[in-house]
Amino acid sequence: MNTEKLKQFDLLRHLSDEQLIMLANNSITLRLGPGDVLAEVGSSDPFEYFLLAGELDLLNPHDHSVKTIVAGGTDALGPIAHKRPREVGVNAHSNAAVLKVDLTALKELLKQAPGDSYAVRQALREDQPEDKQLLLDIYSDLRNNKLVLPSLPEVAVRIRRMIDEGTNSAKKISQAVNTDPSIAAKLIRAANSPLFRGTKEFETSAQAIVRLGMQTTKQLVTSFTVKELFKAEAPLLKQRMDTLWQHSIEIAAISYVLANNIRGLDPDQGLLAGLLHDIGVVPILMYADQYPTLAGDAQQLEKTIKELKPELGSVILKRWGFNEEMVASSVHSEDWRYQHDGEADIADLVIVAHLHHMMLDEERMKKLAKVPAFKRLFPGESDPAILSAIMEQAKSQLEDTRQLLVA
Repeated sequence: MNTEKLKQFDLLRHLSDEQLIMLANNSITLRLGPGDVLAEVGSSDPFEYFLLAGELDLLNPHDHSVKTIVAGGTDALGPIAHKRPREVGVNAHSNAAVLKVDLTALKELLKQAPGDSYAVRQALREDQPEDKQLLLDIYSDLRNNKLVLPSLPEVAVRIRRMIDEGTNSAKKISQAVNTDPSIAAKLIRAANSPLFRGTKEFETSAQAIVRLGMQTTKQLVTSFTVKELFKAEAPLLKQRMDTLWQHSIEIAAISYVLANNIRGLDPDQGLLAGLLHDIGVVPILMYADQYPTLAGDAQQLEKTIKELKPELGSVILKRWGFNEEMVASSVHSEDWRYQHDGEADIADLVIVAHLHHMMLDEERMKKLAKVPAFKRLFPGESDPAILSAIMEQAKSQLEDTRQLLVA
């Protein structure tokens, strides 16, 4: 049998030519006449059927409808009625040729397939719910160093490296910034914003860098490029990604304002930590795009996110070269009992920003004073109302920070 003909099928095209030859030599081509039965409703025979030529009728026992599929058509590109027990009966509509493939043999070949796709994974674990498939796929790829992770945009990587290596020339840094005109414009806008504005308005990125300083420039360039990672195609996932970005902006703004009022914490680092604290959700949504049922089930998707995002956030930030404190802010962002030795850190900041953002009722607000992160940020303070007081006094700064990130 011509292996090129087998490659028309979505599942089989992931096999190598050698595997397709093995498959063809160990399969049977059935010749059917009009009305011949290929499979009955409720059957669970250990075979997959691929329509090579002719037409088949799919008989639905629930509404007694009949659907005719044609070889080469969209509905015939996968195994015919592959769910078990079979939900439809399958009869020949005309003279037809069908490849009868042993399911166990096919799965063995797919395990060794050079390609890697949702279709293959589904065939190997079709008895698993999609949320479990997603978990297994992500953990498997994580263990095998195959996990598809978002990459920090090149301009951010380049500028972070230059500054970390000691480059203190605003001209050299601005040349790197100017390779991305939108980032250059945002940096100039930031330098002229109420958060940083001096007596003179700047028009070039080099001038903006001088005003902001190297560390703030590094943090802001990263912040401005992160938004590009929060993208998805499926409508529910796109909506979830947009919501995630808006939430990240809010936590970033609150973290920035709080850090300005707490000795020893860098507001720019707090802002970046707020933006990145949920970065572990991004690869989950990227993977979920391959799972139609999960992509459309908001409740199940949120359950999966909650289980996976701390570990994935840690992996991503470590790969991007962030320090342990920034990694901890992602791993423990919703861990109200998080404990560590020493002074308050960025993770504490993000935790308390989260709690403030939740707009807790009066009874729950009282419990906030017992949260370890709150105690470290405000030692000796027993009234959580201090958060609301800080935010009230810094209303304009909070809004300016939001606008800086939205622009």
